[in-house]
Amino acid sequence: MYTVNPQHVDKVALQSQIEDYPSILISPRVRNKNWLMAFLLEQTAPAYYHALTPEEKDLKTFLHAFVETVQDYDPKFGRQTLEALGTSRVSAATLAEALIGDLNKARPKPRLIALENLDYLTPENPIVSFFHQLINDLPKNTQLVVSGRFIHYQMWMPLVEAGKTYVMGDDVSGRIFAPETLQMPHLEVYGLGGGAVYVNGMPLTTWDGPLPRNLFYYFIDHPLVTRDEVFATFWPNLPTKEATNVFHVTKRKISERLGYEITAYSSGFYKPSGQLALHYDVSLFEKQMESNKNHLPDSPDEWYRAIRLYRSPFLFKVDMSWVQKRRETLRGLYSEALVGIGRAYAKAQDSDQAIGFFLRALKEIPEREDIHRDLMKLYKESGKKDKAIEQYKLLCSVLDRKLSITPSKATQTVYKNILEA
Repeated sequence: MYTVNPQHVDKVALQSQIEDYPSILISPRVRNKNWLMAFLLEQTAPAYYHALTPEEKDLKTFLHAFVETVQDYDPKFGRQTLEALGTSRVSAATLAEALIGDLNKARPKPRLIALENLDYLTPENPIVSFFHQLINDLPKNTQLVVSGRFIHYQMWMPLVEAGKTYVMGDDVSGRIFAPETLQMPHLEVYGLGGGAVYVNGMPLTTWDGPLPRNLFYYFIDHPLVTRDEVFATFWPNLPTKEATNVFHVTKRKISERLGYEITAYSSGFYKPSGQLALHYDVSLFEKQMESNKNHLPDSPDEWYRAIRLYRSPFLFKVDMSWVQKRRETLRGLYSEALVGIGRAYAKAQDSDQAIGFFLRALKEIPEREDIHRDLMKLYKESGKKDKAIEQYKLLCSVLDRKLSITPSKATQTVYKNILEA
């Protein structure tokens, strides 16, 4: 799988990765999704590009609109497709064959067909059958690339499994389409992405109140928890009997919203039920940071993997005590990631990048004296003595305001050397 960062893309390697696949799926959860689409269009001219509209909910409406768009490239395009659409009871297979026939006769013959906002199409059986046949029978040297706000996994999983579709920008380390989980329902939870939840690629937007939503996040973030811990967190002042009733009602609402049970009770603990393949950005972020801290990578790439996952503070719209504590813990890890990548760039003598990441780190942890020192040294080495002095004065102000202390001897020595330089 490919998580994109435009600054670190080997375009030749990327092109070689995707060239043998008849279709490419751009993950909706990837950053720089528009950059990826633009890159593919630039690399594979001639290309046909069609952005679906909300009116294109069924196959016939979509094909009429698609033919009209392509006629801007080839005015004679679409004869077979339009004839098939004029038939009263036409099958998805017939429509796919007709479109393939038109693509074979197209002038110019496209190397790429790009479809944006494909999620407007309702993934019913005719549409699934149509796209499966289209992708299997595309003209030689023609690729289909699709993008949307969300992915209908049941539509794409068989194609990924069969090697017919390449997934670009799978945000959760490639595990959504991992072979061992292809046949399972998928639950994506983004605690660092504003609290977004997707079931089989579709967003879950209604929770029947904040309590089911917050208990859901608690279970996801605590994969092994006792009933007493749940009660102490959510209903510390309720008698056990009342808390039990509210707990089971709330838990049932979660299951109704998801369509699956997320927990199973065993040996005194609530554990993951195993009914869904879970992709949790917080867990992935923590694992990446643990790996990074264990071997301190010199390359920025390993740090980028963690930074990309941290899109926003943990569940920033929720103010429960357990959420606030987790938010601070994760914010601290994010700060370490910024420091780590800053030092990796400093070691590679890329001062501008190092300074940028150190400044970002100080927004999270302004009292970290060692980062101020690193910045002072970088400014000095870059010939920016005034900035180095300014950084020291900022540190003095922060330490006095927050901790009522002055900079350490180590920092004062660095400052003295800057003044004497």
